[in-house]
Amino acid sequence: MNPLEASTEMLRRGFRVLVSYPGTNKPWLSQCVAKGHLIAPRYDNVTGRNGGCRFCKRYGPGDQAEAVRDMRAAGFEPLEPFKNIATPWLALCGRCGKISSPKLNNVRTRGECCAHCAKYGLKKDAPAWLYVLTHIGLSATKVGVTGQDTREDRLMRFKNLGWTVVGRRAFETGEAAYKAEQAVIGALRLDHPRPFLTAAHVPCGGWTETFDAALVSAARLWLMVQTAREPSGRAAARVRSRAAEHDFVQLTVVSTVAPASSDCISN
Repeated sequence: MNPLEASTEMLRRGFRVLVSYPGTNKPWLSQCVAKGHLIAPRYDNVTGRNGGCRFCKRYGPGDQAEAVRDMRAAGFEPLEPFKNIATPWLALCGRCGKISSPKLNNVRTRGECCAHCAKYGLKKDAPAWLYVLTHIGLSATKVGVTGQDTREDRLMRFKNLGWTVVGRRAFETGEAAYKAEQAVIGALRLDHPRPFLTAAHVPCGGWTETFDAALVSAARLWLMVQTAREPSGRAAARVRSRAAEHDFVQLTVVSTVAPASSDCISN
């Protein structure tokens, strides 16, 4: 398939592609022309099965009454007329009593997402995950951290963008997970000083922790996460060297060596 013809056909069917053509049966990071949703449909699904934007199909065109009901169900009282699911909507949070501007799309996918009181991100004294992702269409790997007790399922957000979870390792505190993550990144940045992707490729954040999968495989990155113990200096170099010696080709090998404290997730 000619990449230019494929891009033209995707645009004709309502998708503006954001990365190079990956093939007919692989996720292709794109943007919905109608509503601006970031999705990763497969070319053969779009053209052969009349596949449209799954967000638009799931949430509809944006009915005013339905939108208000969904906002109230999530604890928000709208303070202005509804525009669309992708525009910040001024509302009063019923939990903290403060004014916030969540997007209806986020409210429907995340639930309680007040900017003032929602439990997002990483708390240094709360349990956390250190995880590894891979994206076939982008030919990228990624390491990241997220809290275990958060209202937003960050890994699910990545899955919705075409990423696959290779594995996740549990830490008692966010601080420990963050230090382990930085140790892994620091070791790899000695040979790969720049992020592989840009913010446009990772709209939900975390692009600075991405690597070229051809140079840093998912198996290698996962092994580094499993063995990371907040090292620095020479210890970090030893972690990098040890991981390089075990740069497995098949991700199935990774699942067989996961320790009891880690989750190796297959999709």
